[in-house]
Amino acid sequence: MTTGVRFYRWPAWTYQRYRPVFDRLGPALGMAGLFVLGDRVTGVFPIEWQAFIAGGVLLAGLLSPTAGYLLFVAALALPLYAVSVYVAALGLSVLVLAAFLILPSAGREARLAGWVLVLATPLLTPWRLHWAVPLLAGLWWGEWGGVLVGVLGAAWLKLFAGMCGAPVALPEVGGRTLAGAALVARFHTANSLQTLLWMGSPLAPDSLTLLAHVLEMVGWGLAGYGVGLARRWVSGAARPSLALLAGLALGVAGEWAGSVFFPLALGLTTRARFSISFLRGFLVECVLSAAIVVGVYWVSRYLTRPVVSPWRGRKGGSALHPNPNEGRGGDEDDAVLRPWAGSRPRDDEQADIIMIDLG
Repeated sequence: MTTGVRFYRWPAWTYQRYRPVFDRLGPALGMAGLFVLGDRVTGVFPIEWQAFIAGGVLLAGLLSPTAGYLLFVAALALPLYAVSVYVAALGLSVLVLAAFLILPSAGREARLAGWVLVLATPLLTPWRLHWAVPLLAGLWWGEWGGVLVGVLGAAWLKLFAGMCGAPVALPEVGGRTLAGAALVARFHTANSLQTLLWMGSPLAPDSLTLLAHVLEMVGWGLAGYGVGLARRWVSGAARPSLALLAGLALGVAGEWAGSVFFPLALGLTTRARFSISFLRGFLVECVLSAAIVVGVYWVSRYLTRPVVSPWRGRKGGSALHPNPNEGRGGDEDDAVLRPWAGSRPRDDEQADIIMIDLG
C-alpha cells in the first residue's frame, strides 16, 4: 500500500471517525457567520465582542445543536433591535417559533442545517447560486425536505430583497448584493404599521403580482421535490450519474416552471419580459447551480464511502497511533472498515461459538 493511496483514504476515514462533529460544523459555522454579518451591518458590538460571541456560537453549535441555536437567537437580539424594535419583534418571533419545530426529538441536526440554509439564501445572490438551494435540499433531505426548504428559501429571499429595496423576482435578483445597510436606514424610523406595509408591499402591490410570486415559491418547492424523488435512485445505484442528472433536470424544470412557464401560461407577465439574453442568463445560472450540486454530491459520496483503515498494512505503530492490525491474520488486514459496522469475529472465535452450540 503506497503512501499516496493511504493519504487518499485519510479524508473519508477522518470524516467517518468524527462524523457527529463534522455534521454539526456546517450549521455551527453558518450561525456564527450570520451573526457576524448581521452585527457588521448594525455595528452593535465592538470587534472584540463580535469575535467572542461568534466563537461562542460556533463552539456551542459543535457541542450541542440546541445550545448553539439558542445562543444564536440570543446573540441576534441586539442587532435586530438596532434596526427597529418592530423588526426585532418579528424576527425573534420567527426564530423562536422555528426552535420548537427544529430542536425537539431526533434529527435536529438535519433540520437545523436546513433552517440555516434557508437563512443564508440571500447571501448566495451575488454569485447567482441561490438556485442551488432547493436542489441541495432535495438531495440532502428528500422530497418533502426539499419542498419545505425550497418554499421557505424563496419566500425569505423575496422578503429580504424587498426590504433592501432590490427586485424581488427570483430571476432578477441574481448578481445583486443585497445591502443590509439600506434595510437598516429604511426601517430604523418606521412605526409598526409602516414596517408591515413596507415588508409586504414589494410582494403584493396587487393580487396578480402576489400570485406570480407565489408561483415562483411553488417552483422552488417543485424543484426540491423533483431532486428528492431522484435521491432514492441515487442512493441505491452503484453508478448514480444518470439518476443524479435526471433529478437535477427535474429540479431545474421546476424552477423554470415557477419563474417562466406558469406566469406566461396564466398571463401574469408578458413575453417581452423574457428576452433571449434574459433566458440565456437564467439558464446559465441554473446550470451553474446544478454543477455545484453535482460537485457537492460527489464530495459527499467520497466522504461516506466504505474505507479501509489508514493504519492497515503497517508493520508497527507509534505510541500515539499504535497499529490496530498488528498480530492479526491476513484476512483481518483485508477487512473493510465501515462506520456503522463493528469488527468481524475471527475464525477461531467463530469455531468456538459453533462448538459451544454443539455441546
